[in-house]
Amino acid sequence: MVRMRRIAVAIVGLVMVLATMAAALPSSGSQAATPLPYAPPGSDFSTAPGPVVSPAPGPVVSASPDSDSAAVQFATQVLSEAPIPPGAQLWTAAAPAALTAPFVSIGVSGLTDLDALYQVNEQAGQALQSYVLAGLPQGSTVGTAGNGFGPAGSWIGFVVSLPTSGPNESEAQLLYATTQLADGSYVLRIDAQVVWVPDAAPSDALPPPGSAVLTGYTTISMAGPPSGSLTVDLGETDSARLANAINTLPLAAAMGCMEASALYTITFHPASGSGPTDVAVGGTCGRAVDVTVGATRLPARSDQGCTVLRLVAGFLPAAAAGTRSLLAEC
Repeated sequence: MVRMRRIAVAIVGLVMVLATMAAALPSSGSQAATPLPYAPPGSDFSTAPGPVVSPAPGPVVSASPDSDSAAVQFATQVLSEAPIPPGAQLWTAAAPAALTAPFVSIGVSGLTDLDALYQVNEQAGQALQSYVLAGLPQGSTVGTAGNGFGPAGSWIGFVVSLPTSGPNESEAQLLYATTQLADGSYVLRIDAQVVWVPDAAPSDALPPPGSAVLTGYTTISMAGPPSGSLTVDLGETDSARLANAINTLPLAAAMGCMEASALYTITFHPASGSGPTDVAVGGTCGRAVDVTVGATRLPARSDQGCTVLRLVAGFLPAAAAGTRSLLAEC
């Protein structure tokens, strides 16, 4: 059975994670499930990976009314390509208490999560990690791995980050987690967690500017506001270059980050008679570019390629070392 939900605000972190523990405590509630047709009995998933198939015929998707169909489609694709250990059986009963929720989530809003359950013969340890990586695209990596316990029971799991392509696929990862049953077997939960960013609408574009004031900083602090502001006045040509560069950026996923520091700010002033409001732009954490037109905040843009940051650094004097030094991270 496949379930899907859209998480409005993702929760980050592992609860009571003990990264060095290697065993999970038993629970109860085993129920027979339908074997997957490709899995030969007695297969050992620590050897060569088996075929990658859809984890369930005709996924049953239950989404909230505001769920984006493109995000659901992306999550379904990621889950359908998740390597499943040979010998796995679909788990059709309710999820064991320890697996009723993903053990970790991407730290962004607008997260779409699709999951499936199987009964397997091995826990989500190193052997399963190796098997999964062998069946995924090059560039996939194991990130978070560990185990934990609590009132609901114990689990062991790991997260695989997947390569993405195009401006819409912001994040994609697979979560594998197991809890042990009374008969010694395990229930495996696989989550596909994705963030799909829609295309920018024409109404999200900055209006044509007549001039701009660019502010950079001598010092950037990730723990507080920047210091040592330096401003540069830009004419219509340079202002238009910056505005056009921002307008070509894809939309950014809304990130939850600890950094409180602005990286730079740009205030665009309209040409005479071309617009009623100023436009304020600020570079923030995660290379997001926040845009406010008057009192209206537009969707953030993603400057992962540092297109706007390079222009900003080129306009600033050497004394704005804090802002200019950010190029070293590009």
